[in-house]
Parts: sequence; structure tokens; C-alpha cells
Amino acid sequence: MSTTSNTSAAPATPSRTFEEVPAFNIDKFISASRPLDLSGIRLEDAAKYPLSPSEVRVMRYMQDTEFYTVHYMKALMETHALADNEARAFMVCWGYEECFHGRALARIQEVCGHEPSRRSIDEFARPRKSTEVLQDFGGRLLSFLSKDFLATHMTWGAINELTAIHAYSRLAELSANPIVDQVMRRIVKDERRHFAFYYQQGKRRLQHSVLAQRMASLSLKALWEPVGGSMAPTEDRDFVGAYLFGDESGRARLAEVDATIAKLPGMEWFNLVSKHTNEGTRRCLAAGTPMHRPERAASTGD
Repeated sequence: MSTTSNTSAAPATPSRTFEEVPAFNIDKFISASRPLDLSGIRLEDAAKYPLSPSEVRVMRYMQDTEFYTVHYMKALMETHALADNEARAFMVCWGYEECFHGRALARIQEVCGHEPSRRSIDEFARPRKSTEVLQDFGGRLLSFLSKDFLATHMTWGAINELTAIHAYSRLAELSANPIVDQVMRRIVKDERRHFAFYYQQGKRRLQHSVLAQRMASLSLKALWEPVGGSMAPTEDRDFVGAYLFGDESGRARLAEVDATIAKLPGMEWFNLVSKHTNEGTRRCLAAGTPMHRPERAASTGD
């Protein structure tokens, strides 16, 4: 595997710890909800700077993951979350904002002369697999048998949103394209707001129910996989994990995700983000997949 290390990348920024996750105010969230803030950024300028094949592959995966959010939102809307005024209002705005993240990722690829991914479009067009139908039905059934099952959804969402924060931050650090850097940092601002909702919801629902803690632990241990993994081939998921988190700085970020989630009630055991991503990185390395992290100037910030 040929890899060019990015020695000038900025050091990892520590994630918010359990105590530092802000309280979530749904009214403020709705008032602030909007398309991705690209003020002061000319996406067309991305064409002036390099975009490596590895970056394109990572951005296509991220684009698909953002567009596929509507599937997760649909699954949540078919549970008791629909009866929760705060959760229902959040999910509508959340899906709206995530769509604009996907559009920005696709637009950068187009500007730089690359075809955006069509996988998410094809995924929605194909018939549902029997296993997917059974999984969705099982989630709906469990949520109606016990409202405690919603804690699993909220904890799952917190894991994925925190992982997304670090994934976008890493892509910003690694890219030699300053427009990619700036856009990724804008997306991170939205993802932090999304994470705050899921984390606070998960914390509230887990701390009041031992059953909720047990259901969440069993479900995560049995079914959780890195975000986007249920849609993309394993090879793509492994590549994205290896590109973003396959060095010392990346592994430190994975550990930060695990440590933050492990501070939720009943989640002391949690280590799945590092476990699955590091396993995927080893598979990618063993396969000798070509990978290039471009050299870049100092971070532009935002």
C-alpha cells in the first residue's frame, strides 16, 4: 500500500467530553436551522486546487451517507419518536440540513471535474431487501413494546454524529484544497448541533432505565457498524476509515469518540468505533489498496 503521509496536518482537536456537551434547546435549534452556511466561500474556486482520487472516494462515501439520512429518519419516524414533539421537530430539520451537506459534497466533486456518486439514488430506487424489511419491522415492534428502545436509537445517532464530526474534521486537515477545508469545517458546525441532540436524548433515556441500558448495549454489540456501512461495500467503508483514521492522529480521534460515548449511562464498555474502524484499516492495508494523502499548506481555518 503506497501512502503519502501528511506531516503538516493540524493536530487533532479534542472532542467535547460528556460534561461539555451543551444542553439542547429545540426552539433555538429550529430557529437556527438553515441550509449549510457557505457565506464567503466560492465553491467554484475548488477547481483551482488539487483533489486526489483518494479524497474523491472519501467524499463520495460521505455524500451518500448524508443523502441516506432520510432512511434513518424514516425508521425513527415509524417508532414512538414520532409522538415526541421535540424529537419529531428535530428530525425534520436534521434531515433538511443533512441533505445540504450532501449537495455541497457533490458540488465540490463536480467543480473539480469528478462525477458525484449515484449510489444513494440507486439505493432508494432498488427494492428493499428482506433483511432490511425485517430490521425495520423489528425496530418498530420493539419501540411499541417498550418506549425504552428509543434510547437505542438516540445512542446510535450520537455515535454516528460524533463520528461524522471527526471524519469531516480529519478530511479538512488532510486536504490540500482550501475550499474542501473550509466547507468541511462548516459542516462540522452543523454536526455538533446534531450530536448535542442525540447525546442529550440518549443520556436522558438511559439514565432512567436499566432496561434501556441493556437493550442499547445488546443492540449495539449485535448490530452496530460504522456510519454508512449498511449502504456501501465493505471495501469502501474500510478505505474511508483507513484514509481518515489510519494514522496516530486518526486513532486518537476514534478513541475520543469511544470515551465520550462510554460516559453515557450503561455504556462504560463502549469501544466499537475504534474496534470496527481499526479492523477495517487492517483489511485495507492487507489488500494493498493505493492511497494518497496530499501534502498541504497550513490550515486556513474558518
